[in-house]
Amino acid sequence: MHDCPACRVPLHGYEEVCPSCGTRQMVRRGGSNRFSNFKAQQPGINWIPFVLVFLGVGVVILLALPGSWIGKLVTEGPPKEDPMAKVTYLDARNFIETEITKGLTNAGATGKFTWQDPNAGKEVDKSVDVPVTLQISTSLPDPNMRRGIIDPIKEYMEKAKIPTLTMTDSRSHATWTYNVQTPVQAPEPEE
Repeated sequence: MHDCPACRVPLHGYEEVCPSCGTRQMVRRGGSNRFSNFKAQQPGINWIPFVLVFLGVGVVILLALPGSWIGKLVTEGPPKEDPMAKVTYLDARNFIETEITKGLTNAGATGKFTWQDPNAGKEVDKSVDVPVTLQISTSLPDPNMRRGIIDPIKEYMEKAKIPTLTMTDSRSHATWTYNVQTPVQAPEPEE
């Protein structure tokens, strides 16, 4: 650094004209002193405003994120699949029959399953792809045991296309009917 000879303002050495008084300066381009390779740097870019703007935008994004779909995806995770969506009607019917048989066996009873067409009233195979009614004939030691047998399978009745399940207990001479509203499929339009 050196001072301007006219106004004594400190200069860095690379100014060709004094910014204070406008006097032309002698710029040393080299020399024999020990700092001969030293070249003074011109002032660089002030990065602080850019960093502050970047941080401000980041804060705004973080505050707006929870209300957006990205925030919901982060907090809730991917949408959960319905386990019943992959179950076919036949799988649901087999599950119902298996679970009722287990429940009856645990209660010390047996059951006879009858699958019927609700419109015709005749017995059908359980693999037929139409709504069917299920009639179970059993002999329970306690009539209240039916709740522990039937309640776990109620959610499968709609998927199994069983609008009506009837359980008849020969020991207590009682009949219990469970109904499920099955969705009505709209008829396909004719072309």
